[in-house]
Formats: sequence, C-alpha cells, structure tokens
Amino acid sequence: MGMDATEASNALTEIQQRTRQTLRQGSPRLPWWYTFGSAAAVAALGAGQDLTGRFGTAVFIGAGLALVGLAFALERFTGVRLRMRVMRWSPLILFGAAVMGTAIAVGTPLRLYDVPADATIAGIASAVVWAATINRCQAAAIRERA
Repeated sequence: MGMDATEASNALTEIQQRTRQTLRQGSPRLPWWYTFGSAAAVAALGAGQDLTGRFGTAVFIGAGLALVGLAFALERFTGVRLRMRVMRWSPLILFGAAVMGTAIAVGTPLRLYDVPADATIAGIASAVVWAATINRCQAAAIRERA
C-alpha cells in the first residue's frame, strides 16, 4: 500500500513547517555563557601550544573537551539540535576561516620575531574574533534557504 501524491505533498509540507519551526526555535542569539566560554576555550587552545610537556597537552585537550561540552550544554539549554542538513554552510566556513586566519595572521609574525607566548596571543586574538562574530554566524547559518 503506497502513498498517493496528495499524502506525499502534505507530508513534505509538514516536514518543511517543522524545519522552519526548529530554525526559529534555535535562536540566533546564543547565550553569553556559550559565547564567552567557547571563546575562552579557543584562547586556551592557543595557550596549550605555548606550554610544554603534559601540562600543555592537558590544556589543549581540556580546551577541546570544553568546546564539545559547551556544544552539548547549548543543545540542552535551547532544546534544539540543529541538523547540519538544514544549516547553510557558507557562513560556517567563513567563520572558521576568520578565526583560523586571525590565528595565522597574528601568530606567524610573532613567531618569526620570537615573541614569547606567540600562540597564546594568537589564540586570544582568535577568541576575540570568535566572540565578536559567533552570533552573526549562527544567525546566518540557520536562516532559511531560499
């Protein structure tokens, strides 16, 4: 027993309505604790590069785990899990390029001039870009596709 064209059309319309509802519910305004917590984790990723031995590794791994934990906490807080298939990729790619580009643009000359804590400074610069742009990126990424 199959589905006729009207039932299929109705089902597709309902799926699209639920997707729009989910996008509206996944507010583009991220909570302050996520914005600044994730920015701090990005700065810690840079700092982990300047530290040596096990402590540096622990800071680096801890910062990565903090980013993952904050993402899970955000999902719990909003009650929404945005699927990557409904998100727009270009804002996410541009955001990642801006954060990484900042780390490279700041860190490379500092390293060339043997500035102490070059990766930490680059990480802080990346964290500033992260905190300043994450909300705009989120808003652009969840905007409904035309």
